[in-house]
Amino acid sequence: MIEGGAVGNELEVVSPFGPFDALAESAHRLYLDGYGEAAIAASREGLLFTELAGDERTARYLQFICGVALHQLGRAAEASEEAGHLLRRLGTDAEPVWRAKALALLAESRVDLGMTALAMDHLAEGQLIVSAQPIRTYDHLSATMSVALALNALALFEPADELMVQMLALTFPPARVRLNVAQEAAVLQVAWGAMLEVAGRAPEAWPHYTVALARAARMRALAHEVGYPEMLARAEAIEAFVLQRTGQTDLAQGRLRPAMAAFRLREELAETQIARIAMAQARADAGDQTEAAELLAAVQRVSSSTQLDVWGLTALAVRARNAVLRDGRSEAADALELLAQISLSRLWEDRESRFEALQDRIQQREMAEQHERIGRAALVDPMTGLGNRRRLQQVLERPDQRFSAVLLDVDRFRAVNDEHGHDAGDAVLQRIADLLQRNVSDDDIVVRFGGDEFVVLVPGNRNAEPTAERLLEVVRKEPWLEISLGLRVTASVGLAGPASAAEALAGADAACDVAKRAGRDRLVTA
Repeated sequence: MIEGGAVGNELEVVSPFGPFDALAESAHRLYLDGYGEAAIAASREGLLFTELAGDERTARYLQFICGVALHQLGRAAEASEEAGHLLRRLGTDAEPVWRAKALALLAESRVDLGMTALAMDHLAEGQLIVSAQPIRTYDHLSATMSVALALNALALFEPADELMVQMLALTFPPARVRLNVAQEAAVLQVAWGAMLEVAGRAPEAWPHYTVALARAARMRALAHEVGYPEMLARAEAIEAFVLQRTGQTDLAQGRLRPAMAAFRLREELAETQIARIAMAQARADAGDQTEAAELLAAVQRVSSSTQLDVWGLTALAVRARNAVLRDGRSEAADALELLAQISLSRLWEDRESRFEALQDRIQQREMAEQHERIGRAALVDPMTGLGNRRRLQQVLERPDQRFSAVLLDVDRFRAVNDEHGHDAGDAVLQRIADLLQRNVSDDDIVVRFGGDEFVVLVPGNRNAEPTAERLLEVVRKEPWLEISLGLRVTASVGLAGPASAAEALAGADAACDVAKRAGRDRLVTA
């Protein structure tokens, strides 16, 4: 696997996923190739090793692969449990795209468990995360694919395909990854077209079949490029299905037999069901109703484990069509055809309500996030990005907590504005804010106290003197000439506490006054 940042569409490799990423790569390859049980076993064995070795990054990949492989095998309850384990592993400080991946797995699993409302909540959050910014890393790409597949599992084809189009436009992933994207994108369009066709909306299906053919052609080209003959065969199976559904039976049959012989028809693969349906129709046309019936029964047996049974119902429609071919029109054949049409029409109507529910949830989340952003903005100084006096007031209202306070006052700041201009003065304040943020601990609270005064609140009984000394020194040594020729900046620093925030701040303020009266550019401790 590869991780990186990107500029435009070019990938810049930043770091490997983890020291034992080869374990995750091996398990992932088994999953993509449709060997679900082997992928689960490899993931669980790898988890034991990586957890002992402390390679948490690889461990999370293995946990995710185990979950998606369980879902691929129809073991929804176990996949849901694995998604829960992954969320707990990630914790509250997880990268957002990783949370999106776990939520997508949870959503897919809960769809199959009939927990659609919960799945919609997970999907709304996941879709907002992956859509928040352009895809520039492997993790973001992987999360986007996970959300797209979960949307597809609910037959929410439109938002799923929007994400697919974004992924298909990327050039930074390796060819093997782009092949996986093309494969999932092609299957989505085939399912979309089949659902519309069997639901009695054939004219609406043809454009989706056309897109599926283009994506299958892309699959073939990429499969040639990476030397992956089985994926080439899976692309040809998709093409054969589409050609057959659009009446190009000779072309379809010319590709179907070689394709089916070139990859093992593993139940986990969508292309297995696609190929079986196409072959069943071809065998019935050739007069072999027995083999056709066996192929369709296999599709329905596998598809019965999913809530949204697109392939099973398509197989039912082909059974009705084959019955008419064999016996002519009959009540039994008409009943089969009607059952398939009504069932998929109902699924289509259900997906319309799910689409509306998803949009409502996304809108609600966007509004909640907007309110939260507004609330955060009210606590932020717009020039420096630090907390403002209102943020400081929040802390001062917590008398039960102890802090040490470091108050930093820029020496002779009015002279900086007078001699170098207000733009230079603003740049000095912004530079000091950056220095403070880079030289304090994550749990320290940094605010802009006044025009040229800054406060760092160090929680608990931790010794804050090293922090105060470091801040004094970094301000003194900063290359201020970068801002303006002849510019030199120092600061007077006062330190007090631990005490309540109000007491520590008052003490630091008094100590800072002493530092200024003593000649500035120094630290005084109360």
